[in-house]
Amino acid sequence: MDALASKPAVETWPIERLRPYARNARRHSPEQIEQIAASMGQWGWTMPALIDETGEVIAGHGRVAAAKSIYAAGKIIHDLTGEPLPIGTAPLLVARGWSQQQTRAYVIADNRLTDASDWDDEMLRLELTDLVEGGFEIALTGITEDELSRLSVGVGESEQMPELPDGDPSPFRDMTFILYGEQFGIVERAIARTSKRREPNNPNRSPQGNALAAICAEYLGHVS
Repeated sequence: MDALASKPAVETWPIERLRPYARNARRHSPEQIEQIAASMGQWGWTMPALIDETGEVIAGHGRVAAAKSIYAAGKIIHDLTGEPLPIGTAPLLVARGWSQQQTRAYVIADNRLTDASDWDDEMLRLELTDLVEGGFEIALTGITEDELSRLSVGVGESEQMPELPDGDPSPFRDMTFILYGEQFGIVERAIARTSKRREPNNPNRSPQGNALAAICAEYLGHVS
């Protein structure tokens, strides 16, 4: 038999027929559901949920919950081709013939196996930097401001020196560093973690300058 012919077809069910797995150990916060809904608004419903023959959700609890919130707001959801789904419906794969043990185990495996993967921070930094510079709404990716800061995305953007009247000495100074190997990453991460600090009445608008000053002040406080 042709391998493709044996693959299950995507079905469309009324979303109200679906019910979450009662003992699902994976939780979705209201904030995460909002993020998933925003993602579906941008890209549509790109991955069908997986259910058993009775309509109990095996995989895709977050997508189903987000879709219900979208429909409740009177909005539509597009499929992967850009066509609108019938209002109140969900694209699904039905796990027919699975045993109860298989179903229960897959609910865990679907979430746990993705947790076992890791990020390549350097590659992620490059991708996010390109997206930020291109004006894309990064929040749609699920990446938070704190994560952007940790990855030093946008930290390298320095502000221009403030303009001063002719003849006035500038209170601002430029400093140039030569960093070797891993020193660059260490300094980047340190600046990213403290770039939001700013003392009251501090005229320096540069997040890098303020962060470096805070790091040095903390270091001097420890060694004095």
